[in-house]
Order: sequence, then C-alpha cells, then structure tokens
Amino acid sequence: DHEALTTQLQAHLEGQGIKFFLGTGIERADTLVGPSNGPTIRLKDGTEVSGSHLLIAAGRKPNIESLNLNAAGIAHTPKGISIDGSCRTNIKHIFAIGDVTGVFAFTHMSEHTAKVAALTALLKFPMKTTPGLTPWVTYTSPELAHVGATEAELKQNGVDYVTYRFPYSKIDRAVTEEATLGDIRIYAKKSSGKIYGVDILGERAGDLIGIYALAMKNGLSLRNIADTIFPYPTYGLGARRAADQWYIQAQSPALIAWVQRIFGYRGPLPRKPGPDEVV
Repeated sequence: DHEALTTQLQAHLEGQGIKFFLGTGIERADTLVGPSNGPTIRLKDGTEVSGSHLLIAAGRKPNIESLNLNAAGIAHTPKGISIDGSCRTNIKHIFAIGDVTGVFAFTHMSEHTAKVAALTALLKFPMKTTPGLTPWVTYTSPELAHVGATEAELKQNGVDYVTYRFPYSKIDRAVTEEATLGDIRIYAKKSSGKIYGVDILGERAGDLIGIYALAMKNGLSLRNIADTIFPYPTYGLGARRAADQWYIQAQSPALIAWVQRIFGYRGPLPRKPGPDEVV
C-alpha cells in the first residue's frame, strides 16, 4: 500500500544521510547561531538541529483578499473560491480556476481547470473536472506517485479489490540503469480488472502514473493495458507488466486442464501463482 512505499522511500533517503523528525513541530528558529554560522531550529520535543540553510515550506493559501468577492456575491471560504464540477461559482457567469479555488494546488490541475472553464464558458461544451482522478507526484529521488483511491480508502468503504504489483527489480530498463528501488501497486477488481487506484515508487513514477490516469479516465481495465504493445526496453513496459499480473492471477488450473484435454495438449499443468507472487 501507499504507507509501505513511503516507508521504503524514507529508508532510502535515510540511507543517503537525510534525517526525519516525525510527530513533532518547530518551537523556534534562530539564524547565525549554529556551529557553522547557519540557522538552528528547536523542535517541540527539545531537539535542536543546525545547518547551513533553512528551507521553509509552510504551504500556501489562495490570494483572494483583494478581489472583493463579497461585493460580487461570490461564495468562498478561507480555503478558496467555491466552484462546481465545471469550475463555475455560485454566480452563473463567473468561473474560477487554479490555486485560487483551494482544490488540488497542482500546476497540472490548474491547467485542467482552465480548459474546463474555457470550454464551458465560451463554447458551452459540457465538461467537468475529475478530482478523484487527479494524479500527484512527490519529486524525490526516486519519485512517489499516486492516482485514484488509496488502499486505506478502499478498505474503509468496503470495496472488494486485489493488489497487483510489479517491482522495479524486474524492469529491465531499471536494472540496466541501477534504479531497481521501487514498486508498482495497482488496486483493482478481480473479475474485470477495473482499476480503483495506483501507487508507484520508483524512477519516472510521475510519467508512469499518467498511463493509469488515462486508463481510469476512459474506463480501460488491466486487460486493456496488458493487451497493449509497449516498447522494450522502457519503464513504461513495467506498467504493462504490472497489468499482466491480473492475467496471471486470473488463470485457473481447472480451465487450463480443460483446454489441455480439448486440444490434446500434453505436459504438466502450471502451478497457480500465490496472491503475492510476481511472474
């Protein structure tokens, strides 16, 4: 699941010398007082950390104070301007896009909402955003990417699913480039291969997640991906090999025995792979 991949990533980054301080907060920050004349921060648990530079990533908020939204009667909250699926505000002829809406502050989501708003407002084209299919990527090395439902959400909602995985250590391109850390994990319906969500940790995870976002947006199943020709050797082939696992897990020894008997084939029957086995 996603938590398992983040644990892998954290262990990898710790191996590169990065220290994590979790479950705490910053009490104060001082500059020019560290051992190297750099900043020192004191955590709420009393730990002090010194370094040469201090990066503050405190998030951001929509810049709406100067828009005088109340005068226009536009509904909004401290999180941003309220919009519907077509990026329309409560005032029919006014639309809002991007970070100002406070929804998914990603550059790619801003581009998508701009397209939706423009087509709806100018061409009256019925188009809506798909926030549930918004891919996100954490640009560490390796990258961590996700789209769709998380495994925790599927469990919480009682969705019956199977996890199909494929490790980077079996992707030939990753092996040749010594980038074998990572995993592709797909949460899908066993019978049809319908994709509910995907987590990827590994090289070019941000590129690969787009394959699954496209599939989910257009109702394509793991079978559709598995039946598609991907070029070799690429990381994209790993996305197809992950989909192949649906075929492999779906094979039935009884069905194979029936085919063997009908066509007169000989040879030992293959063993059905275990649920966590990768072929």
